[in-house]
Amino acid sequence: MKVKKPRGIRHDRDCGRCKVRGIKCDLNRPRCSGCLQGGETCNYPQRVVWVDDKKKSKSPKGTSPQTPEEIPDGFSKSASINLYGFVDLLDTFCQQIQSSSRDIPEEGIQLITRTLSFARSRIHDANNKESLQSHLVALTNLSQVIQSAHPIALFGIATFAMFEVCCGSFGNWHCHLQGARSLLDLHCQHKADLDDVCGEISGLADVLAYLVWFDATGALVRESALIFEDWHRETLSASFFDSVGCPADTFDLFVYLAKHRDSDGVRTIDLSSRAMAQILQLNPGDSTDRNLAATVYRGAAAIMAFSRAGMTTGGDPSSSTYHSNVVSSMVDRACQAIADIPSTSRFYVHLATPAYLIAMSASTARQCEIIRWYWRNCQSCEFPRYPDAEAQCERRWRICGVGFSVD
Repeated sequence: MKVKKPRGIRHDRDCGRCKVRGIKCDLNRPRCSGCLQGGETCNYPQRVVWVDDKKKSKSPKGTSPQTPEEIPDGFSKSASINLYGFVDLLDTFCQQIQSSSRDIPEEGIQLITRTLSFARSRIHDANNKESLQSHLVALTNLSQVIQSAHPIALFGIATFAMFEVCCGSFGNWHCHLQGARSLLDLHCQHKADLDDVCGEISGLADVLAYLVWFDATGALVRESALIFEDWHRETLSASFFDSVGCPADTFDLFVYLAKHRDSDGVRTIDLSSRAMAQILQLNPGDSTDRNLAATVYRGAAAIMAFSRAGMTTGGDPSSSTYHSNVVSSMVDRACQAIADIPSTSRFYVHLATPAYLIAMSASTARQCEIIRWYWRNCQSCEFPRYPDAEAQCERRWRICGVGFSVD
């Protein structure tokens, strides 16, 4: 009888430092206990998962999404890596220009290939030598192309903007967008010019779609003016809205709110009717990821509109109470949708802006805890993102006297 060999301990999942030292890793994420106690950086082997838009991530058969009470300490659920599909777009475009005879300067071609290399290494590990070196090379190359004012520089700008959205201060990603707008203005004064440029450079319209999306969502968080114009936002297609889970008409309301952030000249009835239009399209009987994401977006838009409508009631106590009650009810509903949608859903990481907007109107400990749970899931995934979003929400809650800190 053949004696089976005892199975060894798998080390392919251990963090880098534990593996080098030959010690057992407890596999805690985002940092194992050994590295945490030693105050050292914990680097796990990265497995990047590209999400097919045609596939839907679901909970295992026979299970249901966890609610915040069921999430263990440490928030171990992990979101899939997609980064808005942007690296896929860069990869496709890189292959196209390498096999094309189009009149693209050599530094432009180098920009795309080096930016793609930077994006890949940045996803893998932001702190390793390769990532830092590729970041410097891509940034230097981008500066050269910007000096030539070639529109292909928008690919590089958008890549750096994407990582700023994921890893920078939440909502403060307008610097890159202002640079992109300035470059675009050199080539496009109206929609026809934009169509011509996008026709000459394949993939440019897709890049601009990300930029104008970041512009609108960032303007809502910062409560600042929009950078791009309406005709720039026409680059947003139905497929883009489908990829992030936001209904197109909800995005239109977001833009309307960004344009009228001071509520000057906006009637209460107009804001209330726009909010009600979002509420009437909610479908409580549909528990699919797509509908849950739409509920979060529609809820955030309705909450913002009703909140501003409450500010313009002219001091009428009954109207103010009515608007406050509606807002509280919508926050509950939107928070429940955030709690119900699996963090493995392709829409999950795209819910950051509506989650933040909902958090600004949170009034109960339960609502605050759901939002905390969302931010911690985003931080515990293989590519952590939105590092200070939870802290920004906590500051707001402390000012309003709601919620409580959870360690």
